[in-house]
Amino acid sequence: MRAIAIIVTALFVIGMRPVKGDDDVAKKLHGVWRLTSLKLRIVGDESFETDVLGSNPKGYLIFTTEGRMAAVLSAADRKPPANDADNIALMKSFSAYTGKYTVEDDKWTTKVDVSWNEVYNSQDQVRFFKLEGDLLSVRTPEQSEVLPGKKVVFTLTLARER
Repeated sequence: MRAIAIIVTALFVIGMRPVKGDDDVAKKLHGVWRLTSLKLRIVGDESFETDVLGSNPKGYLIFTTEGRMAAVLSAADRKPPANDADNIALMKSFSAYTGKYTVEDDKWTTKVDVSWNEVYNSQDQVRFFKLEGDLLSVRTPEQSEVLPGKKVVFTLTLARER
């Protein structure tokens, strides 16, 4: 009976591990990161780059020690809606999702369980990142759904909140 209790306890503790994969790198991600820029680039066209949420976007990425990631990103100049058209415009200037994440080398994968857009629920969101002190650079994989006929990547720059 004691052996069963030890095995069950061990399995419970293993199951509670916050982040699988590269724990040292994951520990460096833990905390709150403030968005400083969000840019869209066309792959193969270095002349095209645009600020997706304007020049002063607002937002945060939060990585917990329990293995949860949350992202809230917004344009800075949003106004309260006066009608349905305004509501639609607000949806286009905001993004938010959360889920459990894992880290492997320079990549984290979030298993989205709540999102501002139902399309992303139950999907994996993959991001590539680079840490330099208190700066975090994030890049999406190439995407072909954003601009028809073009592949694009989004890049985010964030600063650690202290």
